[in-house]
Amino acid sequence: MRLPPRFPKSGYAITLCVLVTLATAAPLWPSELKITYLANEGVLLDCQGKKVLIDALFRDSLDDYMRHPPEVQEKLETGKPPFDGVGLALATHFHLDHWDAGAISRFLVNNPGAVFASTPQATAMLPHSLQGRVRALWPDKDHDVGLKMSGIQVDAFALEHGKTQNLGYRLLVCSEVVFHLGDAGASDQNFKPVLQAGHTDVAMVPFWWLLDSKSTAFIKDKWKPKHVVALHLGATDKESGREIQTHWPNAWVCTKQGEARTF
Repeated sequence: MRLPPRFPKSGYAITLCVLVTLATAAPLWPSELKITYLANEGVLLDCQGKKVLIDALFRDSLDDYMRHPPEVQEKLETGKPPFDGVGLALATHFHLDHWDAGAISRFLVNNPGAVFASTPQATAMLPHSLQGRVRALWPDKDHDVGLKMSGIQVDAFALEHGKTQNLGYRLLVCSEVVFHLGDAGASDQNFKPVLQAGHTDVAMVPFWWLLDSKSTAFIKDKWKPKHVVALHLGATDKESGREIQTHWPNAWVCTKQGEARTF
C-alpha cells in the first residue's frame, strides 16, 4: 500500500499557526445584544460591556407615563450596576418623559468618560460647564449626522413630532442594527427617512406604530425588521398592549420595568 507523503515540518508549523490565529481572532458564537426596558421609551443597550442609554435619563415624567423606581433612578444617575460603564446616553427629544436636565447633568458628573447627545433644543438647556461632553445632533437636507463612541456607531435622522425636534437613531452595536424612533408620528413623512436610514435587526417603535394601518403595512412590507419592540405604553394603555400582542404575537410589548431580552 502506498502511503501519502509526509507533511513537511515547515508547512505544518505554518498551517498550525494560521489555525491558532483564526481560532483566537474569531469568536465561536456571535455576540448577543441585551436590551433592558426601563420606562416609557427608556432602554439600556449592552453588548460585551458596550452600553448605551436611550431616553432613560428623566425624573418626573408626564401624565400617566412611568417613573423610575427610586433605587433605579439613583443607580442611573450615579453609574451603579447595571449602569456602570455607560459610555453614551441619547435622548430623542426634550419632553420630560424622555429627558431631564438635572438627571443628565448628574449622570455626566458621575460618569466622567460618558457623552450625552440629543437635539439642539435638548442640549441647549444643559449647564455650560458640561457642554464639552454634550453633542447636538441635527441633520440638514445635505448632510447626515452621527457619532461613534465606545465602539458604537450612531446615525441620527429627524422625525416629525409636532413642533418638537425629535431624532430617530440607528445604532450599530456589536453585530446588531437597532432603531429607536422616539415619539415619531405614524406618517408618510416619517416613513421615508426611516427607510432611507437602512435595514434594521431590532426596531424599537412607539406602540401606536403597531396599531395604525399605514405604519403596520410599512413595517411588514417595506422595513421588515427581524424583531419588533413596542415602547411607551402608559398606565391607561393596557388594552392597546393586548391588541398589539394579538396582531403582533412575536413582538416584545414593553410594560414590565427591568425586563430584559437578548437579540
